[in-house]
Amino acid sequence: MNSKHSKQQVDAQQLDLATRAAWLSFIGGYTQGEVAKRLAVSPVKAHRLIQLAQQQGMVKIFIEGEPARCVALEEQLASKFNLSSCLIAPSDHMNADDKEADFNEVGAGAARFFYNLLNQLPHSSCVGIGKGRSLSALAERLPKINRSDLTFASVSGSFTRKFSANRLDVVQQFVERTGGEGYFMPVPYLARDDQEHEMLMAQASVQFSLNLARNANLYAVGIGGLKTNHYLHSVGLVTDNDLEELRSAGAVCDLIGSFYDILGNLVDHPLNGHGLGINAAEMAGKRVVAVAGGLGKELALLGALRSGLVTDLVMGEATAEKLVSLMEFK
Repeated sequence: MNSKHSKQQVDAQQLDLATRAAWLSFIGGYTQGEVAKRLAVSPVKAHRLIQLAQQQGMVKIFIEGEPARCVALEEQLASKFNLSSCLIAPSDHMNADDKEADFNEVGAGAARFFYNLLNQLPHSSCVGIGKGRSLSALAERLPKINRSDLTFASVSGSFTRKFSANRLDVVQQFVERTGGEGYFMPVPYLARDDQEHEMLMAQASVQFSLNLARNANLYAVGIGGLKTNHYLHSVGLVTDNDLEELRSAGAVCDLIGSFYDILGNLVDHPLNGHGLGINAAEMAGKRVVAVAGGLGKELALLGALRSGLVTDLVMGEATAEKLVSLMEFK
C-alpha cells in the first residue's frame, strides 16, 4: 500500500473518531474521561479528537459530519427506498442497548436536519406534525428560529386518556422555537367505533384542523412499532385484544393512526378506519420526514418505507444496521 493511500485512510479514521468524540461530548454530555473510555483511547487522545472536530468546523449549534459507516448506510437506504435524504445518527457502540441514548442521538440529528428545512420553507408555509417521543426529542433540541409566518398543525388527534402522554403532541414546542402559530386536532388519536369516528370527524373545529393538515407543505412524523407493547397500548388507546389482533393481521407499523404490514400495505382491521386525523395516504406526493428514535423499530421501519409515503428518514445507526440486515430476508 503506498504512503499516500495510507495517510488518507488514517485521516478518515481520525475524522470518524473525532465525530464520535464530538457527539459523545456535546450531545451525550460525557466528560473527556468518559469519552476516552467509550472510544478506548487515552484522555489526551480524546481531548485532541474533540479539538480536531472543532477545527474541522463540525461543532456549531449541532455536530456536523457522520462516520463513514453511517454515510454508507444512508446511501444504501436512500437508494433502496428512493428517499430524498437519509440521515443516520451515529450510535454509541459501547452502550448500544441504551434506548434513551438513541432518542438523544436521533433527536439531535433530526433537529439539525429540520432546522435547515424550516429555513428553506416559503413564506406562510404550513407544517404537519405527528406525535411521539422521537418528535419530542427533535423539538427539544431545535434551536430558536425567527419564522413567525409558519403554521404548525397536528395531523392526528391530539388527546389521550393519560395526561402525561399528551406532552408527546409537540406542536406547542415547535411554536415556541419558531414564533409561529399552532393548531391542535381537538379529538383523541383513535375513535372507539365507526359511530364515534363519524361524529367526531364531522365537528367544525376538527374539519378546520384537517384542512390545515391536508394542505401542509411539509410533514414530520414518528413511526410506531408493534413488535413490543406499542405506545398506543401504553397510554390506553388500544386494548390488549386490539394489539393482538393487529399483530395477527400482520401489522408491524403505526403511521399517524394507519397500520401497515411489513410489505407496506394497510392491514385488514377495523382500527384502520378509526384514526382521527388525516389518512397517511393523504400525505402522498408531499415531503414526509420520518424520525425514528428508540430501539427495536426495524420491522416498523421496513413497513413504513415500503409504503412509499416516507420521503426523508432520520434514524439511529444501530437500528439502521438491523434494518439493512432485515432487508435481505424480508
